[in-house]
Amino acid sequence: MNTRFALGISAIAASLLVSPAAIAQGAVTVIGGGLGQACYEAADDQRVAPQKAMEICNLALTNETLKRRDKAATYTNRGILHMRVGNNTKAMWDYENSLRLMPDLKEAKVNLGAALYNLARYPEALAALNEGVGSESENARTIGFYNRGLTHEKLGNLQSAYEDYRQALRMKPDFKRAQDQIARFTVVPAGG
Repeated sequence: MNTRFALGISAIAASLLVSPAAIAQGAVTVIGGGLGQACYEAADDQRVAPQKAMEICNLALTNETLKRRDKAATYTNRGILHMRVGNNTKAMWDYENSLRLMPDLKEAKVNLGAALYNLARYPEALAALNEGVGSESENARTIGFYNRGLTHEKLGNLQSAYEDYRQALRMKPDFKRAQDQIARFTVVPAGG
């Protein structure tokens, strides 16, 4: 899932369904110039080996003078790569660094929520996802609702989980992972 926006933000926030313990993943990338641009492209192109892509992002962060937004994006892009190799703790740190620079970057909140979910820190994941679903990016909101549904399930709130999966499907009716999750539910009339 990859959608570019006028502000140069791209949301890649997919959840891998491993029934019944789904793994949430999220990413937001920003288009810039120089090594920041190369980091974006490496994170956006899953054909680039994650280690090679991380090297590019590391160089961008240490060797370039980046604007605040580009630096936040580069941290987020590197977080994507950490998640791609299963290092959710490092991804979380990068997302937090991104949010320190740009606290209102809702797409990064979706990513942070996914990393926290994968670390089984469900209450914190829920808090981040609650903010993330307020994103202007429809793709990020869709993934945020889906990941929030996963989180609600882990917290035992099945009604809220069902509603979030439904919201994700309203926004993107062909979202297979949300379809798979909602298919596990049986809706029973109240009092029945």
